[in-house]
Amino acid sequence: MLFPATSGRTAAYISLFLTLVNANGRDQQPTRPGDNNRLSNVDDERYVASLKIGGKNINVMLDTGSTDLWLNPREGVGAFESTGRGIHVSQPHCRNIVINGTIGLVEMSIAGHTIPKQAFINVTEIVGMDDCGVGICGVLGLGFDNPITGIGHTLSNKLGLAGEKLGKSVLSSIFDADPSKGRFFALSLSRLGDAKDSAPASLSIQEYDEQYANVQWMARHPVYPPTSGSWQVLFDGVTVNGMAIQWTANSEETPSKQLRMLVDSGTTNFLVKSEIRDRIYSVVPGAVLARNSRLNTTHWGADRDAWVIPCDAAVSMSVLFGGQPYPMHPLDMTAVRTQKGPDGVNYTYCVGTVTNGGSITSGARDAQFGASFMRNVYTSFNFGDNITSPYIQFLSQTNEWEARQDFAHVRKTQLGKSPHEVSPAELVKIFDGVEVAPVSAKTSNCAASNNKVQAVAGNLASEYSHSASSNSKYLPAILGLLVVNFVAVLGLGVLAVLTWVRKGSAERVNYVPTKTHDDSYRTWFEEEKPYSDR
Repeated sequence: MLFPATSGRTAAYISLFLTLVNANGRDQQPTRPGDNNRLSNVDDERYVASLKIGGKNINVMLDTGSTDLWLNPREGVGAFESTGRGIHVSQPHCRNIVINGTIGLVEMSIAGHTIPKQAFINVTEIVGMDDCGVGICGVLGLGFDNPITGIGHTLSNKLGLAGEKLGKSVLSSIFDADPSKGRFFALSLSRLGDAKDSAPASLSIQEYDEQYANVQWMARHPVYPPTSGSWQVLFDGVTVNGMAIQWTANSEETPSKQLRMLVDSGTTNFLVKSEIRDRIYSVVPGAVLARNSRLNTTHWGADRDAWVIPCDAAVSMSVLFGGQPYPMHPLDMTAVRTQKGPDGVNYTYCVGTVTNGGSITSGARDAQFGASFMRNVYTSFNFGDNITSPYIQFLSQTNEWEARQDFAHVRKTQLGKSPHEVSPAELVKIFDGVEVAPVSAKTSNCAASNNKVQAVAGNLASEYSHSASSNSKYLPAILGLLVVNFVAVLGLGVLAVLTWVRKGSAERVNYVPTKTHDDSYRTWFEEEKPYSDR
């Protein structure tokens, strides 16, 4: 789970929650009671579900990267009645963020399911970020029960087996109430502002959204490693504008030629190592990398670097699973920003949404893909059972050709309402006072595959050189045999021609056709008859 900074570059993390207004200024209402599985999309960064707790509706963010439910209903919603034992809990939630509170038990309902006594953290303090924003007052974890940390661990230490049962996550409580329906949930995340109006966001527990039910027949991607306790799976890498990006796994224990990715709805964008980020955008003509820049980006990153992309450049990236490409919408690859420059002029520019994950992607994990990725797939998360290990299934939602047309329309509209855009290189010079060379078309065509091509060419040259060297001593004999065979074949050909000529002059044969009783078949076959009658 990651809570990125949403403005400025001086703080790594600020408020978890956003006001319910999207990038285009349209009000986004929280999910209403009776909306069943539908979710609210907050600025393409947070996806919000409505819980009914103690007779009140409370909106919480969905997070596949954590497990527990915690609520902070002091702002706008007010407190609600719950029971508990006064047990305090302090839970690290991500980098430098700690949730303090007491454990409570309350009846709650979500997505058509009701839990009589659900354990949650009644927040008293959040260390490392601001309090909850307007209208969104908590986080619902959709991850695995954690025996080491969290509510379940705390209650089991205090109350033993009874505490372990009481401390189950929301999903485990629902699954255990009716095991026959399976232990899975599925998510669809919408995209605001696209011309085709993407399908509404939805959360389905123990069932699928009807329009995406085919996900159950898609390939199963097992959680890796099976005991990781997180929604981490293997993938093959990415291609950008049709070119494979060189990417080596962080861990030598990762299966050959594969990488590890955490699928996290609590992360807004794509997080990778800085060198992978640079390779992805270095194939885009006109793009520039601004190191330690004053430019504001739209998503959190572990450094102050910014890839500035021409706003009309449709970056087409596909994520590969089992050799199958899953296209990403170009609108999810770059984001439009407007910022006042040091000269007092407002400028419009576009930055890449693939950012440096820092320590998040410096261990065994190679990538953490959030909402920017999940908007392009309908995702089913299956916890497995006593026989089957946990796995994820993806149903692609993005048609690459349609997405490019959509991007061109949307971006043209966005730029038409924004201040003047200058070239990325000129922009960096204005804001940072440095000159950087933009990626050229020639460079972009070679950057991703140059090493691979050179390696293949080198291998072929080496093999040829070795073969020529080892066989050079047999060359005279080989050439001699070829000459003898050629002469023999030529002689046989001449002899055959002379024999045919001699035989033709001695005997002439005239062919005269004779009619038989079977000649009538030709007329019947040549008539125009239906194929089925022939």
